[in-house]
Amino acid sequence: MSFIPDPETAPDPVTQLSAAERAFYTRQLILPEIGMAGQLKLKVARVAVLGAGGLGAPALLYLAGAGVGEIIIIDDDSIEVSNLHRQVIHSYARAGNSKAESAAETMRALNPFITVTVIRERLTDSNALTLLTGTDAVLDGSDNFEARYAVSAAAQQLGIPHIWAAILGFDAQLSVFWAGHGPVYEDLYPQAPAPGSVPSCSTAGIIGALAGVVGSAMAMEAIKVITGSGKPLLGEVGLYSALTGKWEYIPLLASMQAKPKKSVETHPQESQDTKNHLIFRHNSGKLTGNHHTQKLEDITPVQAQQLLQHEKMTLIDVREAIEFSSFAIDGAINLPLTEILEAAREGRLAAKIREKIDPASKYLVVYCTGYTRALEAARDIAAATDTPVRVLVGGISGWLTV
Repeated sequence: MSFIPDPETAPDPVTQLSAAERAFYTRQLILPEIGMAGQLKLKVARVAVLGAGGLGAPALLYLAGAGVGEIIIIDDDSIEVSNLHRQVIHSYARAGNSKAESAAETMRALNPFITVTVIRERLTDSNALTLLTGTDAVLDGSDNFEARYAVSAAAQQLGIPHIWAAILGFDAQLSVFWAGHGPVYEDLYPQAPAPGSVPSCSTAGIIGALAGVVGSAMAMEAIKVITGSGKPLLGEVGLYSALTGKWEYIPLLASMQAKPKKSVETHPQESQDTKNHLIFRHNSGKLTGNHHTQKLEDITPVQAQQLLQHEKMTLIDVREAIEFSSFAIDGAINLPLTEILEAAREGRLAAKIREKIDPASKYLVVYCTGYTRALEAARDIAAATDTPVRVLVGGISGWLTV
């Protein structure tokens, strides 16, 4: 599935590569799935990348290496030393410099045959459409929800693929959204979360190599949609755990009600449903943006410690056993996310919960390193028990700061 027309029949054709370009791209040209036709489609493509940080760094490098004709970098931030372990397109010597300019310098040095356009602006709801008009695809490596919804709305209006990913700790999510061809971002997360309810890499931590895995996967999805090679990750969400090295794929249904949001500020912040973002529900084997009958709620470390003084509460640590053995919250039980997902698929999660958890518990508080795994685990736990389930905001990292 390619949306780039054959350059030989395009109105403004680019029908050849120079000898130097052929030498540069030779290993791609010999791939039957790419070949000269695919390489020329890459050459005429204009791709926007939001963010030159953890996800943008590898994605930008591989888009440049692949020969995408024009790559537009949208980022108004500066390089911080604490981010260099994952933002490998930059260097220590450039700390304090513009991320977008630094990334462009590295990309031009890698591939002199492409055009790199720098936009040192923060993408918002008011400028997203202007910044993305004329592009063939957008890769969303942003770290804030306002930008994610703004990109989604603009991509839907322009009819371009929206390649999205999110990473935290050791976990990642990846998908391709494309209005008219499959689901959009709002099908997965209908509303923005309550402010402060989702930790960031600076508060929850992140392993650098995870950004390399997922940012490279984003670049591969862009190459596929441009050249028509393979099958884009449409209608599915890829969930990756760096600690197990495994990808899981959950189908996602497009909603007939999904429409571009005119402003992320109109999303209700008071509604409890806003706290249920990232919660997936299996519905006849499909993933939808709906919620379970039992509504999940967040709980802060302070609230959890206060509750623990008055109620029988079980803390469920969903990290892997090796993480749990190195450090855990006192009294917590270990029920790794991988085991939860397997038990849920096999229909034995309810029995497993009864086996592991004291039936006198009035509340179940699920936690991981940060937030993401805990939410994914809580989804299935809530479906398998009547005991109220809470998700610990900030995870074990937040607990340690109280």
